[in-house]
Amino acid sequence: MLKDIMTTDVITISPETSLKEVGAILKRDRVSGLPVVDKDGAVVGVITLTDMLRILDQIYHWKEIERRVPEIKLSDMFEKEKAEAKVKSIMTKEVLVLDESSPIDEVMRLMFDRKVHTIPVTRNGKLVGVVGKRDLISACFK
Repeated sequence: MLKDIMTTDVITISPETSLKEVGAILKRDRVSGLPVVDKDGAVVGVITLTDMLRILDQIYHWKEIERRVPEIKLSDMFEKEKAEAKVKSIMTKEVLVLDESSPIDEVMRLMFDRKVHTIPVTRNGKLVGVVGKRDLISACFK
């Protein structure tokens, strides 16, 4: 069962967390994503490095345009958006979540089928951990 192999020390954020803070957490803790939970601990989304890179790509794109056309100042707008934006504006809301009693083989199949690396794990609808490919490898090679 998942509860036997999941990681329970999980960093979570709220939908109101700023993207600037998310960037700092991803950098500091060297994680690839964060579960987004509501005030009751239910998973309402996830934000990943890929989500963050999409915003940085937009900023870079506008800076390149400004380099060619200096009077356009759109990158300032994106920099401001990056500083003020909240997780709820870019998080993935459709998140695969499994109960802690789910069998390990089901997790492996879902990870391969859906091409995900980490899945939030819940008990009674509240986040209690995450299971990732590293957890699966560790469980198989004890």
